[in-house]
Amino acid sequence: MLVKWGASSDTGSLRVQNEDSFLAQEKIFVVADGMGGHNAGEVASAMAIKMLSEAQNEGIADANQLAKIIEQINLAIFQASANQTDQRGMGTTLAVLALTPSNSSKDVSVAVANIGDSRTYLLRNDEFRQVSVDHSYVQDLVSEGLITREEARTHARRNIVTRALGIEPSVAVDTWTLPLINGDRYILCSDGLVDEVTDEAIEKCVKQQIEPQKVAEELVAIANANGGRDNITVIVVDVKSDGNNLIEASSSPTRVASTKKSTVKKLVLGIVGAAIFVSAIALLSSYLRSGYFVKYENAKPDARVLIYRGKDFLWVGPTVEADSTLTRNDLSPGLAKEILARPSFSSSADAQDYVNQIRDVVEQAKP
Repeated sequence: MLVKWGASSDTGSLRVQNEDSFLAQEKIFVVADGMGGHNAGEVASAMAIKMLSEAQNEGIADANQLAKIIEQINLAIFQASANQTDQRGMGTTLAVLALTPSNSSKDVSVAVANIGDSRTYLLRNDEFRQVSVDHSYVQDLVSEGLITREEARTHARRNIVTRALGIEPSVAVDTWTLPLINGDRYILCSDGLVDEVTDEAIEKCVKQQIEPQKVAEELVAIANANGGRDNITVIVVDVKSDGNNLIEASSSPTRVASTKKSTVKKLVLGIVGAAIFVSAIALLSSYLRSGYFVKYENAKPDARVLIYRGKDFLWVGPTVEADSTLTRNDLSPGLAKEILARPSFSSSADAQDYVNQIRDVVEQAKP
């Protein structure tokens, strides 16, 4: 077993039904917070859970594939909403944690995906932080420096989300790829928890050396004790292995038979082959420039933490996208180890969000 988990979901003190849905199984963990009309939110969140479970049964290779699956789920919910009058306008937020093979090795890594204001937190080497970034009106205000995180918790418009599944025919999915490190504790939750419980109180609870099921139940109980004004769902996932389990890839050889062709046919095939070659070069160039990752510029103790774009291939190498202004000396041992694993991201914005989270942890640790 790579992971051990616990989950708890509650209607809360004021709501009459629970529109949250969740999925907790060996390789995938999901919290979906439904919204929109009588029973419709429950339908949307249940659809997301069902389709993600089916996708995991087929296997999820990486964060890019996870994002494409979520995009398909979004379209399915949108179409279902359009076809049913009583479900019109339904949608759901989504927080996903999927165990996937790493792009750079056969180690197991974690793909995190986020839509809306359901959250994913990480406790690693006694450092607690939010991995996902909320898609909400108040988060936009926080990002612009107009209000603080604490002010966002009590803001009158704190429940307005700027992105959700099923509202539009297409949606942008934020994803992160992180190494799976022994001792990690991930927390996925709906906003019913974070609206009632501060990050400091959540951190204090999850740092307890108790089973993940008890942690999940305790967090739900604290949220209810603080008012429980919304549905509350919490999943706690503990990593119990260093992630060095190899995942073997299988392939089937393909034979290509060739026969003698006429001169004209050879010419046509030559032209087609040249076109394919040019297309392959273009695709390869695009592939080599895709993806972002964070690593040190060198092995020195004062090495800078940089954001890189692209991949290593023959004479082509990644290029520096941005300087984080952090150095290895700024980081705690836990964060330093995390950067050594070269966490990867689907976009420059996601990589920058990750670096900003690391910087926040560093600043909070300063005396």
